[in-house]
Amino acid sequence: MAEPSGFGILASFPGAWKIFLAILLGANIVTGAFYALATRWQLLPAIRNRDVHTERKPRVGGVAMWLVAILAVVIIMTGNRSGLLSFAPGVLRGIFAGLGIVLIFGLIDDLIGLSPLFQVFGQFLAGAALVMSGLRVEYLRLPFAGQVAINPAWSALFVVAWIMVMINAINLFDGLDGLAGSLSFTASIILLLVSLKLGFMGAATLCVIIAGITAGFLPWNWYPSKLFMGTVGSQLLGFLLGTVAVVSGAKVATAVLVLGIPLFDAFIVVLRRLAAHESPFKADQRHLHHRLLKIGFKPPVVVFVTSLFAVIFGVFALGTQQASEKALLIGVLIISMLIFIWLTYLLEKRADRA
Repeated sequence: MAEPSGFGILASFPGAWKIFLAILLGANIVTGAFYALATRWQLLPAIRNRDVHTERKPRVGGVAMWLVAILAVVIIMTGNRSGLLSFAPGVLRGIFAGLGIVLIFGLIDDLIGLSPLFQVFGQFLAGAALVMSGLRVEYLRLPFAGQVAINPAWSALFVVAWIMVMINAINLFDGLDGLAGSLSFTASIILLLVSLKLGFMGAATLCVIIAGITAGFLPWNWYPSKLFMGTVGSQLLGFLLGTVAVVSGAKVATAVLVLGIPLFDAFIVVLRRLAAHESPFKADQRHLHHRLLKIGFKPPVVVFVTSLFAVIFGVFALGTQQASEKALLIGVLIISMLIFIWLTYLLEKRADRA
């Protein structure tokens, strides 16, 4: 009998739809409540130079997402389906600790602003919390080298660095209505299917939680948005997606393929800042979505195009098994992104001359 493929693998997680819909509904209601309170109390941050929007809007959506995510984990743990969140001993405590760190540092940044150095320190602590909880990456599958074991010290460094990269990728790409949420939703679905295929039920459940909170939040954040997820929300999504990629058998290559656009965009933007002798943490409007807006694309179109890229490479990632095949896909992704970025530069220059 052939193994189920694609969405057929969801048959191994019969309660996924119910959990997803419950979290979606909860996230939508809680986000609406936070929006009502924020507008009543006039919690409307000033518009920054890097912002695209022209009206002051609340940045409390991430706190609502965080609260629903925590409640979902607690309810599943205390219910009769606690096996859905099965991880190596202690890892769940590390996830809770990391989520707490994300909330504290993100909330400070959303309320009063936080220097890049302290933001990076918070991201480091979140990754370190996972390492201290016992999370390990025992091996990596490298192209043409097969399975390569790594010692505990390198494993710890890899986990912390990976979590920091993922947090920054989502955080830096959260510059347009619905963009970070849509990409995170897409990534969570792809990683859900991968986790189920490999038998990592704890990671699969985290993916359902991510999908639920983003789907419930997006109606409030879709163009024209009513509120934003803020630093809390973007770092929450980056932390959870990074954690899933590590605990589900170090499926880092799959996450790189699905989230290739924000990861590659962040890399290019940092290089441009360094080339201009600027801080790599300097906020600006050099990101891909900013250039697409300058060319004339509407925000929903930008979100659709980037999400389509994520879906296409995610589907290809699902169909590949060997590390060499994923490396080839990553190479195709890089070449595609270089061509895409080159075209946007040409179109942007043409738009500036018009």
